[in-house]
Amino acid sequence: MHRLPTRIAAVMIGTLLLFVLTVGFSVLWLTRALDDQDLGTSRRLAEAATAGTLDELSRIGVDYSKWDDAAVAVERGDKGWIYDNLGSSATTAAVANLVVLWGGPLPSGLGWTDDGVEDGRPDLVGERLLALADERLRAVPVGEATAPTFFDWQAGDLFAVAASRIERSQGSEGAEADDGRIARLLVGRRIDDSMIRRYGTALLATGVRVDRAAPADRPSVPLPGGDGAPVAFLSWMPAQPGTAVLLRMTPPLLLILASTVALAAFGILLARRTAHGLVLAERESASAARTDGLTGLPNRAAFRAALAAPARAGERAILFLDVNGFKRVNDSIGHAAGDQVIAQLARRLAPLAQRGRLLARIGGDEFVVLITGPDAGARAEEVAREVEEAMAGPFDALGHQLRLAAAVGHAVQATDDMAGDDLLRQADLAMYEAKRRGDRGPVGFDDLIETTVQDARAVERALRAALDRGGEFSIDYQPIAGPEGALAHVEALARWTSPELGTVPPDRFIAVAERSGLILRLGRVLLRLVRDDLAAHPDLRVSLNISPLQLMAPSFVQDLLADLAERGVDPARIEVELTEAVVVDDPALAADRLRELHDAGFSTALDDFGTGYSSIGYLQQMGFDTLKIDRSFVSGCCEAPNRLALVKAMILLAHALGLRVACEGVETAQELRTLRELGCDLAQGYHLDRPMPIDRIMALWRPQGKSAVA
Repeated sequence: MHRLPTRIAAVMIGTLLLFVLTVGFSVLWLTRALDDQDLGTSRRLAEAATAGTLDELSRIGVDYSKWDDAAVAVERGDKGWIYDNLGSSATTAAVANLVVLWGGPLPSGLGWTDDGVEDGRPDLVGERLLALADERLRAVPVGEATAPTFFDWQAGDLFAVAASRIERSQGSEGAEADDGRIARLLVGRRIDDSMIRRYGTALLATGVRVDRAAPADRPSVPLPGGDGAPVAFLSWMPAQPGTAVLLRMTPPLLLILASTVALAAFGILLARRTAHGLVLAERESASAARTDGLTGLPNRAAFRAALAAPARAGERAILFLDVNGFKRVNDSIGHAAGDQVIAQLARRLAPLAQRGRLLARIGGDEFVVLITGPDAGARAEEVAREVEEAMAGPFDALGHQLRLAAAVGHAVQATDDMAGDDLLRQADLAMYEAKRRGDRGPVGFDDLIETTVQDARAVERALRAALDRGGEFSIDYQPIAGPEGALAHVEALARWTSPELGTVPPDRFIAVAERSGLILRLGRVLLRLVRDDLAAHPDLRVSLNISPLQLMAPSFVQDLLADLAERGVDPARIEVELTEAVVVDDPALAADRLRELHDAGFSTALDDFGTGYSSIGYLQQMGFDTLKIDRSFVSGCCEAPNRLALVKAMILLAHALGLRVACEGVETAQELRTLRELGCDLAQGYHLDRPMPIDRIMALWRPQGKSAVA
């Protein structure tokens, strides 16, 4: 018998056996590799997720503790303020589930949790947790904006906590020995079922849970306590994608053994596709960490990574964009509306992301464009124009039509060794200069901006000191005359003489007060000065200019009425003047506030009419009593027929709507005669008189027998 068939059979069997062994070994090795790869990825994601929880809580702790108002409230023992601004964030679970204050000037601890109890409890947490927090804070220098974080068990629940000192934002003074006089703040977030579900989403895993001890049958990461030792472990069920692939490949492998090598190739291809899917999933997870969740744009981390690359002079520029008045959107119609505005703005700005441009959102209403390549400076100016076009149309937010503007600043790489952070700082300064200048277009960085910013900081420091000391502010009054030249009423104008800066113009210190958040305190001081003058002169009537930030404050009308009631001043003696920006930014909220003012007895005037964007519809909707035509239309109107015709049209429009008309900036007798012939009801300007103290007003105008009542 010829042995060839046997040899062929032996070779085929040997080949088949070798093939089976090779395939089996390869599949087993691939299974183990995929399982190990998935385990490593899950572990890194788990560590990142828990670290993200602690980082977020640390930022919350710093925001709440490095706060001047909080430090003042703690020093005064103002429990109402402390609850409204700190404790309520726990009882409502808006920011945290646990807030505890202790130490320093506090006679006893105060604690709140999300059980809804508004009274601060001194024994809400154990002394052990407070001791751990104190121990961690000893390693943090006084004044440093850092909040140590760790995990701890409380009443059977696991919390992520951040500890910090309640200090003023400018930092605490004194040595470490003064640390005992500083109150502490502990902010905690419960690791509950919803948090664990979020971890499960981040890990792309199932069966996520918290164990007090490291489980032996499943992977886990430690959750460090206050002393650094683990107090719990976050564990999950491993996905074992390799094992899953092997189970799916078993039928094809059996067919391979029974039939053809083609099925084996199919199985290998299936394994490769599965591995490729896992790699893509990992890449998507890494991309999500560098993407802004609301807009889908690159986030601050992605922008920082791009900014870290070196660049030569003139080949890199940054454009910094900040939405003017965005805080009013959140405060007046809610954060959901604010999110809608940000998402719409991101869609409008998306076309800016072209080759050589990186568009990123790095803050709440802050966007940046990193421009690289030749002629970066010229291209930055081009991008700035595109931003202005993107902001042109109204934004829709929960049914509100909002017209918003953006402050835009840009800076260009000046030298080869200039760091990216320095370039970003210059663009930021340019943006703040654009915000200070108002609606006058984008601003490029130069040395003058640096000087302007330093000057504004000096004004802010002096203004804070003036508000604390008192006695530096005064009021001048400018007469407003009726048709026959009699005194109708006066306009109150703020004045400030600083011992450090001398006489500071109102447009300078009021703008700083609005940007720094001091306008409400300043406004209260100035309003009380006017109130006292009204009480001293019972037949005097006054017009007051009110900042939009004051008007939008929820308690503005109530606070004003309370101040007037202290001196028995009738609200009918006050006319509140508002600019067009108030009614355009949020017509619905402005109408509500004006209705409150009218119901309380105040009259209202629309100031600087013609310089903004208010419409006839706004004038009807808001119910103003007086329309004040801006000086830019009045001054020189007798020599400019077109301007005079425009003033006449404004007067006719106002009278048709039942409004009185006041013309500002009357400089000559001819202008006064012409305006009266056109039907102007009230006139104000240097031709009549300049602003002066109240005693001089009464001395110059009252002896002439002129009435002080409109």
